[in-house]
Amino acid sequence: MNINKILIVADDSPSSVKAVQYGFSLARDLGAKVMLLSVIEPGSAAGNPDAGVFPDDALIALKDRAGAFLKQMENNYAQSVDTQLHLEAGDIQATIIKTIGDWGAALVVVGTHGRSGLGKLFSGSMAESVIQHSPVPVCVVPAGK
Repeated sequence: MNINKILIVADDSPSSVKAVQYGFSLARDLGAKVMLLSVIEPGSAAGNPDAGVFPDDALIALKDRAGAFLKQMENNYAQSVDTQLHLEAGDIQATIIKTIGDWGAALVVVGTHGRSGLGKLFSGSMAESVIQHSPVPVCVVPAGK
């Protein structure tokens, strides 16, 4: 198996930062390219019209914050790794699966928040969903300490 492209899925959570660190380390070891992907669900940009913050403005602010996070991760961890940053709004799981195919990723690296019980039931598990639907291997980096 030739792992020449690694898709790292990232948000601004501590578990995601661990996944980014691991993914870049793995990419350096394998001589692989990296796409660092962040997906924003449009529904998370509710805004507050009473305060003059409309959903479109809230989405722009979320994109700006996510873009800055991706750039920070690239600056901190991408040394000597050919890296693309990709930010998209849409359904997280569907966007990840589509990006795998469109970019030709050979491996996906995701972090897990380590939720269990009711937290997992109500929030769902992005990592678990990607594992179930991915056409390529998925490396899940646990939140840990």
